[in-house]
Amino acid sequence: MALFQNGIDVSRYQGSINWTQVAAAGKQFAIVRVGSSNSGGLYVDPYFLQNVTGAHSAGLRVGAYYYTYARTRAAVASELTAFLNMLEGIKLEYPVFVDVEDASLTSLGRAELTSLVQYAMDILYQRKWYAGWYSYTNYINSYLNAGALAAYPLWVADYRATLGYTGAYTMWQYSGSGTVSGISGACDLNRSYKDFLPEIQAGGYNNYGAASPSVQKVDGYKLVVFNARCEYFYTSNLNDVVGYLPLGNYCVTGQTTAKYEGYDWVTFKYQGEEYWTALLGDRNRLEKCECNCN
Repeated sequence: MALFQNGIDVSRYQGSINWTQVAAAGKQFAIVRVGSSNSGGLYVDPYFLQNVTGAHSAGLRVGAYYYTYARTRAAVASELTAFLNMLEGIKLEYPVFVDVEDASLTSLGRAELTSLVQYAMDILYQRKWYAGWYSYTNYINSYLNAGALAAYPLWVADYRATLGYTGAYTMWQYSGSGTVSGISGACDLNRSYKDFLPEIQAGGYNNYGAASPSVQKVDGYKLVVFNARCEYFYTSNLNDVVGYLPLGNYCVTGQTTAKYEGYDWVTFKYQGEEYWTALLGDRNRLEKCECNCN
């Protein structure tokens, strides 16, 4: 099977990542954890947006995964409600994977657990997310019916020198203790054998069906930039960065009607031109003013 790209997967356990160094080390994609559950219930990974934005800015393709504990269809729906809210407006070039590997699920039996995984992926597809599933070789062989899930891309974990899984797969997580420049500590290493992007774009999945966010005109507001790390952009594309905005006030001309790429955006005037920036509470804010830029 021909290799398409080398990559990693990350979560809050990797902390803050220097994505420029990750890219320089030859990594071409990242699968980022969007959330999981603990004793307090469902939670969104606190590094999710930071990792998606950083990876995209460094030129990596990005996908997402969530770790499931769902034992019922209601629990599947609850998990997806929480995690899909975080994906609103974000474009992904790799699938959204259902990570099914927890020992607490094995008592459900092969048929029921397989049904729940398929149910989760079907919901994802209905919501226009290109879905896949993740597990490791022994878990798949013992607790899942891989044949029933064959229509969905599998990301398989197997840390042996040669992949022991004999079924169809599209990605291989071949190490759970790799080292990569830009990341402190251990990191999972992956190989992708498929370019998912053409199918994602053709089907309008992963927000590739929406070319740009919906913007409404506003007046009477100014953008107050109080942190020198406030980036601004030619468009609403996070890769289309101009630079850092000087501290000060800027006349706002428009605001997105919903989150895009995970953020609320505004358009504003600077040196006679119109630019974009994302509203970030630690860098900028909107305030009422007497200006009228429309």
